[in-house]
Amino acid sequence: MGGRFAVKGTAILDEPTSPPRATAARDFDALLEAEQAGLLRLARRLVWDGEEARDVVQATLADAYEKRHALRDVKAGPAWLRSILVSRAMGHLRRRRLWTLVREALDFGPTQDLSPEEHFAGAERWRTFGRALRALPAQQATAFTLRYLEGLDLDAIAGAMRIGRGTVRIHLYRALKKLKAADALEGDTP
Repeated sequence: MGGRFAVKGTAILDEPTSPPRATAARDFDALLEAEQAGLLRLARRLVWDGEEARDVVQATLADAYEKRHALRDVKAGPAWLRSILVSRAMGHLRRRRLWTLVREALDFGPTQDLSPEEHFAGAERWRTFGRALRALPAQQATAFTLRYLEGLDLDAIAGAMRIGRGTVRIHLYRALKKLKAADALEGDTP
């Protein structure tokens, strides 16, 4: 038999062979494994490029690993990971938008990177929507994506973006207004 034994009353109890740290490490690894596909899907919807999305997820996982000791409750793990990913994606979008402006100012012309989603039926409508969404400020685009493409509620969005619920509502209102003005959305609010 492995492990040490403890005597309680007249019963002999087998103590756990895994120290708490090993269990926490397994739980953390299981969390990352379970959430990785969802993180990639969210990253693709936020940055609209498959390769860049993989980079954002990789950076998110590296950040999460470094900060893993800050996660006290594994049940809060998915929201915690989404929060890290949203922060990473917003930074990425800001840098990309700046680089796009510099390229266009230097007359390299706009980039023509097409995401896999743009190749589906109705590609022109999808491109119009994608251009309009990418033209939004990072926080508005992120709030819209989390709400209408990922289906998160306002509290989950507020947690992921680390802003107040009222601020989320403002970002959503402004995003919807701009997307409708750009003819990227039809009909009533999604």
